[in-house]
Amino acid sequence: MTTDAWRYIDSGPLSGPDNMAIDEAVLESHLAGDTPPTRRVYGWHPPAVSLGRFQRANSSLDLAACRDLGIDVVRRPTGGRAILHTAEEVTFSLIVSAARLGTTGVMDSYRVLAGGIISALRLLGLDARLVERSSLAPTPAAQDPACFAVKARCDLVVGASKLVGSAQVQRHGVILQQNSLPLRIHLDDWRAVFRRPDDAPEAAGLCDVATQPVKYSDVAAALREGFASAFGVTFDDSGLTERELAFAHDLAPKIIVA
Repeated sequence: MTTDAWRYIDSGPLSGPDNMAIDEAVLESHLAGDTPPTRRVYGWHPPAVSLGRFQRANSSLDLAACRDLGIDVVRRPTGGRAILHTAEEVTFSLIVSAARLGTTGVMDSYRVLAGGIISALRLLGLDARLVERSSLAPTPAAQDPACFAVKARCDLVVGASKLVGSAQVQRHGVILQQNSLPLRIHLDDWRAVFRRPDDAPEAAGLCDVATQPVKYSDVAAALREGFASAFGVTFDDSGLTERELAFAHDLAPKIIVA
């Protein structure tokens, strides 16, 4: 793994279409060799549901309820299940080549990247671990359309609660990993938008497990320091390129589901 400068972007709160389009634009830019590995941190305004790349909308969501509540529905470039993103969430993505990480295969890259997230969470006073397949028990919730309803083997947990959901796509040796870290989980909104059993999720918000308020800015700072330490890199605060902005602007309307 090299010890050079990676790009760091804190986008703040953006719409669902803009957020997903920007991650896609950064992936394409890195594939073209135009930009370095990029860590991006962002929030959501207005709220949105992101569907996994292959997830069916009608069987997973009440689309009418989403419209009534002003919740955008967009499709992620990564896989996995649906996530309801609210203002009380920190989302972060990383675009980097597998060769640069020194990883082989999807689960290997999940494990390596989990090291940076775990390092960041330790700075916030939390002892997190990556879920491995051997620790997962069969559960009817495995068919739940909501990502945070049940733990998967690429997720990070604190105690018994899922805290960070992760999803990946790899193209020509370049990884895009998107991570969702809720500060709080809003079960009333879940009940309104997801077509799912009314079971309690296997998840908690960061403020719940930390037992104290934690702000977006606190998490963003910890992620920056944690990843710099874990991967031995420095971060450059250059923003998106004009080409990335143009790509994202053109793509954003095309990834709206409802």
